Amino acid sequence: MQGLHREQPGTPRLWVVGVLLLCLLLGPAPFSALAGEAADGAGASESSDDAGDDAPKGLAYEVEFVGVEDEDLLALLNKVSQCVQLKDKPPASAFLLRNRIEDDKAAFQKVFNSKGLFAGTVQVEVKLESSPAKVVFTVDTGPQFLLKSVAFKLPAGEENRRVEHPSPEYLGLKMDQAFTAKEILAAQEKIVQFYGEHGFPHAKVEDRKVVANFKDDAVAVTWLTDPGPSADFGPPVFSGLKTVRQSFLEEEVPWKQGKKFDSRLLAKYRKRLVGMGLFSTIRVEPAEKLAADDRVPINVTVIERKQRTIKGGVDYKTDEGPGAKLSWEHRNLFGAGEKLYLAAGASPIEQYAEASFDKPAFYHPLQTLNLKAKAAKEDKEAYKGTNITGQASLRRQFTKDFEAGVGPGYRHSKIEKDKSRPWEGPRDYHFAYLSMDMTYDTRDDLLDPSRGGLVSLALAPYYGLGSDSSNFVRAGLNATHFFKILDKPGLIFAGRLGLGANMGAAAEDAPADLRWYAGGGGSIRGYPYQTVGPLRSKTPEGGASVFVFSTELRLRLNEYFGLVPFLDGGSAFSSVLPPYKQILRFGAGLGFRVYTPVGPIRLDLAVPLQRRENIDQIGQVYISIGQSF
Repeated sequence: MQGLHREQPGTPRLWVVGVLLLCLLLGPAPFSALAGEAADGAGASESSDDAGDDAPKGLAYEVEFVGVEDEDLLALLNKVSQCVQLKDKPPASAFLLRNRIEDDKAAFQKVFNSKGLFAGTVQVEVKLESSPAKVVFTVDTGPQFLLKSVAFKLPAGEENRRVEHPSPEYLGLKMDQAFTAKEILAAQEKIVQFYGEHGFPHAKVEDRKVVANFKDDAVAVTWLTDPGPSADFGPPVFSGLKTVRQSFLEEEVPWKQGKKFDSRLLAKYRKRLVGMGLFSTIRVEPAEKLAADDRVPINVTVIERKQRTIKGGVDYKTDEGPGAKLSWEHRNLFGAGEKLYLAAGASPIEQYAEASFDKPAFYHPLQTLNLKAKAAKEDKEAYKGTNITGQASLRRQFTKDFEAGVGPGYRHSKIEKDKSRPWEGPRDYHFAYLSMDMTYDTRDDLLDPSRGGLVSLALAPYYGLGSDSSNFVRAGLNATHFFKILDKPGLIFAGRLGLGANMGAAAEDAPADLRWYAGGGGSIRGYPYQTVGPLRSKTPEGGASVFVFSTELRLRLNEYFGLVPFLDGGSAFSSVLPPYKQILRFGAGLGFRVYTPVGPIRLDLAVPLQRRENIDQIGQVYISIGQSF
């Protein structure tokens, strides 16, 4: 009959055979799919809440490592394993799971080699009968191979050239110790550095050969290096200068032309240029070709940054009131890095203006001449008056962290009213003094440090020039230290210690604005400004010495917010040496930080732990930009 097709008995269609073979290769999943389709077609399927669309499809499995005791090695194996990293995306069949396992075995061998476990092996057992299935990697790390030999090979034709090569110690390699690829890669970066320090400006590492000897579990490393030609220093060649004078930069060059090339001097020079604050981009590198006299010119390429900066800031303290500050800075006034700084500030208790001028490289590349002046009008808890100070000092950067300065100064103070001595009239004080100071600074960040510290010591003999002015020596020590306890969440311990004394004169012989005070946001939070120390009734007298400290736990909750519990303490004292009449007082509180690109915004709430009736309030509030210290 036309249109009727009859199957031949015993001869199934070819597409049926193909489907069966495909299902055998892909595992049980296609059978389930076919069964589901058949059930749908018959109208017999039932919906179930237990099988949602979010349930993982495919062959679920777990991964286990056996025989690995080294936690670092285990963590690295987990990191490179596709079986582990893709476990939440199970394969459709056991066949595809086997592909992941084979990729893992190749990756594991690279891990073994990087750790000096060249004989390491992995056996794999797949337990499909488990639910979920289980992949068991049994690891035999084999012996630890040791680094036994480090050698250098010069290019063809230069085998007999006499060249000093770096020692294993210079490269940071320990002979007869466990071989690791990480140490070899780090050492390779130092090879070019070594040649650069010994007269070869164009050295290269061409190749590296690592040979593992399975007879004695030893590793030999050979580097093919090309030191290039030896050279002496040539002249610096500058590009990119616009307002900075070239002669100024030439004076800062630390090498002498004709001396043997040493790349360390390039790094030293670059650091000097960075410290000037005049450039946004700095490159100091040898020219690609030597000059005819076998000297290598040094290319110094810079991009000048903007030379002027305007800054402004506000703060608020319940014991001092609102405050504001505005400053302007020019970092290249005459083309040789001269810095002029002008600032003014105002609050209910103080208005001031100040100016500072720095002349860098003053008769020495690391020496700076500093001139500064300040005029202030003050109406504080202890006194009301004005003062003018002028000072010149010569500062020198002896090391990366240590600097010191010395210079003469003059100070005129007019105390219109010493509030603790209302019977006294206005008094004028005139002093000549010699300022000496030194600073050791290892902080990792000036605005928000997390490591290191700052120690500063100042000493200044004051010589009275008028009948009301006594002679004394003013000394001060300030130290801060920062210690990172945790990275995540960020937790930093911060501590501060301050000591000061006027030696050689009674407290009342010094003008009120040169006495020592404690209390307030800059010393002991929670107490009103200047009120911790000698008092006449409720009025601060000022002390001959002072001791204050602060401790903070700076907890950074996330990128933007942080909490800072703190404890402050100390006092000003009526005498320089004990026994003291005044007791130590303590304040505590909680700070909140909002982190911004210009630094943290600070809100501190503090309470006095030894509250005095009619003197101390229940608490104080401090708001400003930057950490408290």
